[in-house]
Amino acid sequence: MKRLLFMVGVLALLAINIYCGGNSSTNPWGITTVRINLGETRTASPEQGGILKQTSVVPSNVAAIRFTISAPDMVTIQKVVTVAGRTTIIETFEVPSGLNRLFVVEALDESGNILYRGETIVNLDGRLVTLRIVLEATQVEAPIDLYISNVVNNEIDLSFEVNNSGNVAANNVLVFIILGGAESQTCQSFSLTVPAGGSVSRTLYSIYASYYKIIVDPLNTISETNEENNVECNWAEEVCSAPPPTNCP
Repeated sequence: MKRLLFMVGVLALLAINIYCGGNSSTNPWGITTVRINLGETRTASPEQGGILKQTSVVPSNVAAIRFTISAPDMVTIQKVVTVAGRTTIIETFEVPSGLNRLFVVEALDESGNILYRGETIVNLDGRLVTLRIVLEATQVEAPIDLYISNVVNNEIDLSFEVNNSGNVAANNVLVFIILGGAESQTCQSFSLTVPAGGSVSRTLYSIYASYYKIIVDPLNTISETNEENNVECNWAEEVCSAPPPTNCP
């Protein structure tokens, strides 16, 4: 009988020890310190055909990081951290211990749009936890937007700019230029790379043409956020709205 009581006493002590964490690093007040490391993202790479490309630093177009920690039995914790040029982010949180704590991390641009997102669910028992959350782009397609601006035609030379307002460089951008007058038309083409958020200027000399139609990505091989702004034209409406030629020398 004494042995049975002794074993029950040992089991009771063991249960208390497990409940408290059984470790000197366990917080007896039910709070877990969680450290979150950021700096790894995956984005769509146009030069790799849309395959996710991984980087170990916070991208330069990220202005802020929003952390959200939640569970049904706790008050939601949310914090926004300004990136301010940092390439890695390490933040520490004091989170109520318990099961199924949802950690959501969102990378925002200057306008508050979500560029990257990552999440994980963790059980917390009072012992220090370090999380490394990989953020993935919220858009699978590369955010490229090409358009033409600053067209100047003096009927001798023609100059213009090809712009990319997206945050991913556009490689091998095909450009068709159709030139003509009252009786004839000619077409010429070239390819260029337009940097993210940048532009490329081109001038055609001694063209001696009254009318022009400039088409960026005429074969529609580049996925863009806006496909309706790829043409600049000073011709008649039927010429400007006509489909591009299938071949241009």
